[in-house]
Amino acid sequence: MLGEWVIVTSGRGDVQIQDDSTLCPFCPESKDASCEWQVLTLDNKFPSLDPRVGMIPLDENYVMEAPAYGFCKVIVLSPKHDEQIEVMDDKQIERVFEEYLTVFKELDSKRGIEYIYEFENRGESIGVSLNHPHAQVYALPFIPPRIKQELKQSQRMWEKEEECLICQILKNELKTLTSRIILETDHFVSFVPHFARLPYEVHIYPREHVGSLIEINDRLLELGKMVQDVVQRYSKIFDEVEYVMAFHTRPSVGNHPYWHFHIELYPPWRDRSRKKYLAGVETGVGVFTNDSCPEDIAKELREAI
Repeated sequence: MLGEWVIVTSGRGDVQIQDDSTLCPFCPESKDASCEWQVLTLDNKFPSLDPRVGMIPLDENYVMEAPAYGFCKVIVLSPKHDEQIEVMDDKQIERVFEEYLTVFKELDSKRGIEYIYEFENRGESIGVSLNHPHAQVYALPFIPPRIKQELKQSQRMWEKEEECLICQILKNELKTLTSRIILETDHFVSFVPHFARLPYEVHIYPREHVGSLIEINDRLLELGKMVQDVVQRYSKIFDEVEYVMAFHTRPSVGNHPYWHFHIELYPPWRDRSRKKYLAGVETGVGVFTNDSCPEDIAKELREAI
């Protein structure tokens, strides 16, 4: 009906939330992580995608169902069980973002893969089963619908205005009188976009027009510290730090000169302790209602630290 794929993962329903009585599988004492390491990438034990099922022709007109081909990885961000990004030193942050780059480059060239999605789920209400700091990577055999829409809009402006959509958004944000900017560095800007769908949604844009982490491999620490800064601000505002962090990178197939890499963060909060639940208009027809003012949220985040 929508021209979109749904990944059916009935076996993942048995994944249990970790409690303090069990050994964390990501801690160095575990057999899964029993070696000397600072950042570790593992195959996901409960994958949504599997490279063993073989590639399938997703570009045919009426494929109704297909094997879930692809790769699912877990990046363990630290050997320390409670070392989330807001307390990492510069060296560890750099290791983490170098690993994001390494895993992206490894999967980006895999045959049959069209999109590499790197992301971090954090917090029990997001559905995280393990508290140990970790991120995930899905190598998908199709381009996700949100990315398809961004591609469509970016290509439209590129062809019509001969300009990058995100470059234009960033230019507008930097000159606006009522600032939604949170932090500026030499190469990156974090801000609450005027079109934020969720109250505390934050975007991080490179000032330079780049398509992926590959083009900013010499500025990974600066990017990581931008993410750290946003999460530190969240930690001052919310009772619990919970969010989804999404890397929006260019697809692994085709040529997309109009794509501009960026990171988006979505906390599930509407204020310090109340959740933002998706209700009828968001869930039923995909129209988001943001009951906060982006300028006010940006001011709150700027003043948090």
